[in-house]
Amino acid sequence: MDRSKIAAGAAATLVTCAFVVSVALAGEPGAQVRTQSVGFQDLNLASTSGVNVLNKRIHSAAERVCAVSGEPKLGAASSSEKCTKEAVAGAIEKLDLRALTALAINR
Repeated sequence: MDRSKIAAGAAATLVTCAFVVSVALAGEPGAQVRTQSVGFQDLNLASTSGVNVLNKRIHSAAERVCAVSGEPKLGAASSSEKCTKEAVAGAIEKLDLRALTALAINR
């Protein structure tokens, strides 16, 4: 089987999925896991532009999941930033797409 058929099969498998970015805030007893679905069935993950769009969607979902609500607290922004970075890294690791991982490493 040639590489293009393997890639097409893998892409077809991936495009039938939606990925979920989830976060449980550390240090919060009984904290609920917050999730945000990230759809990518409409993207061509064999193209650079498709991978870029998926990366942006993951970042946006992580920012929504990690947003600090309520009264501003000292350090809340840095906590939210850390949460976002960890959520993005976890999502990229779980998806295990070579092009997406390379994009994240090069940023």
